[in-house]
Parts: sequence; structure tokens; C-alpha cells
Amino acid sequence: MSPPALAFVPLAGDAAGALARVPSAPGVGQILGPEGRSLLVNVASNLRRWAGSHLGLGRPVPPGRRPRTNLAGIATAIGWVEADGAFRQRLLYERLVAPLVPPSSRRDLRPPAFLHLDPSERFPRASVRGAEGGPVFGPFRDRRAAEKARDALHRLFPLRPCDSAFEPDPALPLGLGCLYAQVRSCAAPCLARVSEEEYRALAVRAAAWLAGPSAREDAPAAVPAMVSSVEDGRAVVVDAGRREISLFPVRRGRVLEEAAATAGPAELEAAVGRLDWPDADGPDDWSWLGAWLRSPRGRASWVSPCPESGGALVAAVRAALPPRFAVPARGGNVGPTREEA
Repeated sequence: MSPPALAFVPLAGDAAGALARVPSAPGVGQILGPEGRSLLVNVASNLRRWAGSHLGLGRPVPPGRRPRTNLAGIATAIGWVEADGAFRQRLLYERLVAPLVPPSSRRDLRPPAFLHLDPSERFPRASVRGAEGGPVFGPFRDRRAAEKARDALHRLFPLRPCDSAFEPDPALPLGLGCLYAQVRSCAAPCLARVSEEEYRALAVRAAAWLAGPSAREDAPAAVPAMVSSVEDGRAVVVDAGRREISLFPVRRGRVLEEAAATAGPAELEAAVGRLDWPDADGPDDWSWLGAWLRSPRGRASWVSPCPESGGALVAAVRAALPPRFAVPARGGNVGPTREEA
């Protein structure tokens, strides 16, 4: 995934003239210094105003507030790429920053954690691990949040918390000495209190509950409602701009921007029909995608799991759109009104 192509204008001693060529539109901006080194990269709701504020050409700073650092003395060029939707802005920003600052060095990102639960195992158990390695559910903010979610899951489904290897036996010393078996918070397959088939059926119900609808009302506070299956799972991020809607397919935690579909509200069904989830190599995007999904706007834009039928997927995408794109009961144009835009 290559960085986005930016349009650049050199300052060449005339910052005001260069700034006049920068659009007053939302997007991602970059200010370069000597030898083309990057001085600043950020998203902006107004690129011209953002660049001017860092070149000493912004609005006066109110008394008592620290002014922004003036880069006019060392800045050599301004670059930008326009982006209407909030998610497209974030995606372009991350693609631009990735070659400059590795995720491990960024203090604004934490590696997310996931719950692993494979009902096909002989005695399935929920454990905390990374995004790779079997059926996983998430993302969670960090390992501690995932551990709290695992404990909440155990209160709903009596899965075994241990990682012991055993053969079921009602007189098994391992099970007889287990506190979880004594207080009956575990189904205790080690003591043959349930059959292997019954225990795996319990794990199937737990996995289905984790991957359930985002509007699930019985989710405890420790388990975010938008948690879903991410192992080879397909998802869609719905990015609503002022007049167009962009649909970004996500697979295995990778945002597939090359397969994104953009259309007006009236052509939404056709845009959904063009969606594709091709295989992709390279690192996943969970480090920043997980942070996006923890924001209110990110949770509202996430469609996962994706319904199999096209009509159900269209309905799920429409449900993730802001109210201004709602289909009126009388039919007709579904785009925003002049006042809303």
C-alpha cells in the first residue's frame, strides 16, 4: 500500500501566494522543510486555514493561549490531498505517516488485543492473543480490556479458564482440586460433568454471542457491543461525505482501499454490488483501525459481520449512514437537502 500522491506548491519566499493556491477543503496536509523532509502531517477540515496557522498567517491567537509553532522560516513547500469523508481522511493520513513513523514509535497508538475462541477444538477455551492465530474476536483497546471481556464472557458461558491438557474422568485430581469446578463457574469437562459434544456446543454459543449483532442489548460493560469476528471476516467501513458515500472493504484487519466503492445515495445498491474483498499481504491496520472503531463515529461506521445476501448488506450499510441520508417515507431523492449540506 503506497502513500497517497499529494499536490505540492513551493513557498519560494512567498508564503501568502502559495497559501492562496491551497484549497479551502477538508483533507490531509503536509509541510516540507529543507531537503524535502517532512515537518508536519495532519488531517484538516480546511487545508488552507490549517497551513496558514503553521506559517504565521493564521488568525490571531487569543490572549493567554499558546500560539502554534511558526514554520515559515524553514518550510519549503505545502502538500495536500483532498478527502471528503472522515474515514478517508484518516486512511490517507495513516498511509502517509506509515513510512515516516513506524507504529511502534507512535505514542497515540496502542496495539489492540483480541479474544481467541475456536469451537472446533476438543475443549475450547477463550484466551487473549493478537489478531493472527485462529478465530479471534475484537478489537479491544489493549490486553487488559480483552482480559476483562474474557472474564465477562466466562460469567455468561461456563467455559474452562485453564489451559490444562486432560482426559475427562469424574475422579480426576486436576479437576477435583480446581476452584472453578468447585464453585461451578466452569462446566468442568475435565470431570465429565458435560459431554465433549455438549461442551463444544457451549463454545459455539459463546462464539456466536461474541460475533452477534452490534445492537446486542445483553452485552456486559466489559464487552463492547461492536466486537465481532475478525479472522478472515469481511467488514465494511461506511464513510459518508457531504454528498457521496464511500464503502471501504476490510479483510483480516486490512483496509482494501483499492477495492473501495463510491457513489451517491441513489446509487448505493450498485456500489454495494461492486464491493470485493481480495486477498492482501503486508501488515494489518489494526493498530489505527482499532482506535478508529473505539470512537463514536467509528463504531457507527462499522458493518460486521457482513450479511451474505446483497439486500441485507444494503440495509446494513443504510443503517450505518447519518440521518441526512435516510430514505424518506414518500420516496424521492435521498441526498441531503441544501440546509443539511
